[in-house]
Amino acid sequence: MFNSFDFGFFLVIVYLAYWAIGTKRRNAQNILLLLASYTFYGLWDWRFLGLLILSSVIDFIAGRAISGTNKKSRQKLYLWVSIFWNLGVLFTFKYFNFFMESFEELFGIEVTTGYTFWNIAIPLGLSFYTFQTMSYTIDVYLKKSKPTKNLLEFLCFVGFFPQLVAGPIEKARHLLPQFENKRSFDLQTTREGLRQILWGLFKKIIVAEKLGIAVTMVFNNPEGYNSITLVFALVLFCFQIYCDFSGYTDIAIGTAKLFGFKLNKNFNLPYFARTISEFWLRWHITLTRWFTDYVYIPFMKISKRITPSTRAFGLLLTFTLVGLWHGANWTFIILGMLNGMALIIERLPLFRNKKTLQRKLQSAPWILSGLYVFVIYVLSALLFRADDMEQVSLFLKRIFSLTMDGAFTTLIGYELFYLVFILIAEIAARKWDYPLQKLEMKLPRPARWIVYYTLILLIIRYAEPKEAFIYFQF
Repeated sequence: MFNSFDFGFFLVIVYLAYWAIGTKRRNAQNILLLLASYTFYGLWDWRFLGLLILSSVIDFIAGRAISGTNKKSRQKLYLWVSIFWNLGVLFTFKYFNFFMESFEELFGIEVTTGYTFWNIAIPLGLSFYTFQTMSYTIDVYLKKSKPTKNLLEFLCFVGFFPQLVAGPIEKARHLLPQFENKRSFDLQTTREGLRQILWGLFKKIIVAEKLGIAVTMVFNNPEGYNSITLVFALVLFCFQIYCDFSGYTDIAIGTAKLFGFKLNKNFNLPYFARTISEFWLRWHITLTRWFTDYVYIPFMKISKRITPSTRAFGLLLTFTLVGLWHGANWTFIILGMLNGMALIIERLPLFRNKKTLQRKLQSAPWILSGLYVFVIYVLSALLFRADDMEQVSLFLKRIFSLTMDGAFTTLIGYELFYLVFILIAEIAARKWDYPLQKLEMKLPRPARWIVYYTLILLIIRYAEPKEAFIYFQF
């Protein structure tokens, strides 16, 4: 885990060895990165390392095969081999149990013989790296990306350890050329990487993990808390997941910078969005972009007539799949459908002047549009965090009944100061990639180091017990 001392030691060793090899020996650097990435992944569960390698090799061969023939039928065949393999792996490991159990519940069939459920863990980062490799073969087929002839570089692209298990989801045409080109050591880039890692660790360890303790306490016993406390816990979870996932992304991007790589930005102050449409352009940006490019746009292209109903169905389909991508549970499917419906409603002409709700919200006072987005996101957070629809129903019943029985607690104390600090810092530095990025230009050296050491001491103080990142489960 990125928030462990073990990872810190691992990172220092790999970093020193990587630059000791020298910038003129790019292949040797790539070999080191690949071995480090497979070690990083294999230390979780070495058995699933073979699946990662096999997926990489299959998509590498598919890309070469597509580019090696001019026959459209053969190109389609190789493309569908890649797609069926990736989706098949996802279905087998992530969705098989869900669909079989749902089938049994729907038809009232209890299977006692004939098959047994898979009782194995979902491979770490499966949804991320399958989408990354699948987008490669699709782009090669569409001639948006040139196929690589170097297996080593492709394996590095798929398995690059900073973003392997939870993104950002990178396209081959952005990340793969960085393995093909020479990387030069730059001290300023290293400093920027370390600052971004520091900021990500602070968000994860000091804020997300502390908020998580309070949120877990409520979700483990919702019957024991009143309406106000339940709503407060949901609001805390909204900030917990933001600090957790954006904190991971900061660490991933910062770590990549240490080795001379640039990853895509994945968050842009999502809670400042005025519409749900804008929210998804600011939250998990690379996932939204993936589904837009490979689901929504192709669906619209194959539609015989593009009508409002076609667009509506395309949005609903796309975001239902976004929800399902997050996990094999009805809560995630309904989460996706909820956001899809919100996007559809925002695009409908609801007013006499034919203005859409989206345009109205964009011109409305920020407090109103922001409140609208946050209410929908709080409901989405409940669906995201709940174990099942029964728990969702229980939460909603207790909240809307305005019950005052049960404990009334603020759940968390002075730690909220750190959350307020993070929000103020990110708002103030909204034009930067992260708040510590241009501190050299704003503060003299003694003041900067006071900031750095304060953050480091707080991180070390609260480094245990460490919790896994929420998006590692996907």
